[in-house]
Amino acid sequence: MIRLSSTRSFVILALGASLAIGCAKKTDQVATDSTLADVPIHATAVMIVPADSSPDFNNAKLVIIAPREGQVLPKANDSVFVVLNVTGMDLAKPTDSDSTRGIAYSKQGSHVHVIVDEKPYMGDYKNGQPLNVGVLASGKHTIRAFPSRSYHESVKAPGAFSSRTFYVGSGPAKGVKDTTGPNLKGPMLTYSRPKGTYSVADAKKLLLDFYVTGAKLGPDDYKIAVSIDGKDMGTLTNWTPYYIMGLDPGKHTISLKLLDPKGDVVPGAFNSPSSEITIQ
Repeated sequence: MIRLSSTRSFVILALGASLAIGCAKKTDQVATDSTLADVPIHATAVMIVPADSSPDFNNAKLVIIAPREGQVLPKANDSVFVVLNVTGMDLAKPTDSDSTRGIAYSKQGSHVHVIVDEKPYMGDYKNGQPLNVGVLASGKHTIRAFPSRSYHESVKAPGAFSSRTFYVGSGPAKGVKDTTGPNLKGPMLTYSRPKGTYSVADAKKLLLDFYVTGAKLGPDDYKIAVSIDGKDMGTLTNWTPYYIMGLDPGKHTISLKLLDPKGDVVPGAFNSPSSEITIQ
């Protein structure tokens, strides 16, 4: 169930739609969805709409090949390259029904969402080939990665998510265990969509998608609290993608919080993510 906020006339509806949105905006398109023909671009209320189920990739698995866990990369002024291996699904191929969902999708096809620290994800379409994630500052860094359909919905299958820590410049002293940084094995929330800049047409339906690891969502279990522009939109108890609809042009802030069964925010560097998007 989704709890309604009383602070504003936000409406959260359960509609039968589909999902997604775009990674690389230059390759994104928006298809026609007859089920939303009567929904205005400038809605009078913001809606969070659960999306229909997508084709499963239950056998999808992702492994981070490089950097290795705990590896120290010696130079802080060099680009860092990440190498991933995905099995159980093909990258750089269209996912079924991507052009009929009424949402943005990548013509380059399915891909991996690669997140370094708390930066917005990068799309990796080339399985097993080095992905340049840029120059990173000295210190400890975290990679989180999971495959995505061509319309950018994450693949929520056992073994599809992988995370890793590594260092740039210098690491812990030899024989010393590093206890700093995020607990990648504990309850963790990874933000995926929406991100970046959208046209008004693209923003008619924005994919709200996230990844939960080490925890189970449910009415009596962990939950996701959602706020938009500082306004409480309630809590999500199902791990499924959603649409955000009804946002006006301008800048908007989407914030999530991973809550424990008691309703408290789960401690952790990634468990209260926030992303600013622009509709123009």
